Amino acid sequence: MTRSLLSLAEKTALIVPLLFCAFLLNLTMMTGRVAHAIDGDAQRGRVVYEKHCLPCHGAQGKGDGQFGLVTSPPAADFTSAASKKKTDAQLLATIEQGRPPTAMEGWKGQLPDSEIQDVLAYVKALRQ
Repeated sequence: MTRSLLSLAEKTALIVPLLFCAFLLNLTMMTGRVAHAIDGDAQRGRVVYEKHCLPCHGAQGKGDGQFGLVTSPPAADFTSAASKKKTDAQLLATIEQGRPPTAMEGWKGQLPDSEIQDVLAYVKALRQ
């Protein structure tokens, strides 16, 4: 009978990080983007939001901006229960791709990814 060179704890310590890396690689391949925690900055996001989002979504993100009230459907209210149920990934997809055929345009390609992440962080702060 041969004895294993590694204990169960040592094998686990080697396998778990490998499985996690495989999971991240799979997630990256499925989404086409690097999987990472949301790393946007809400303070920087506020500046971008005020420039590009405020006219429709309003100062407090309630969808009551100058144009948000006259679009059909109205601009999203980030403080609503429905909006608060959306995941970061759902919000990010909306910011990047828009909501055709509504007035919500996609910002992917128009804003750097870092600014999109910043806006996402600010929108999440408005939902508090």
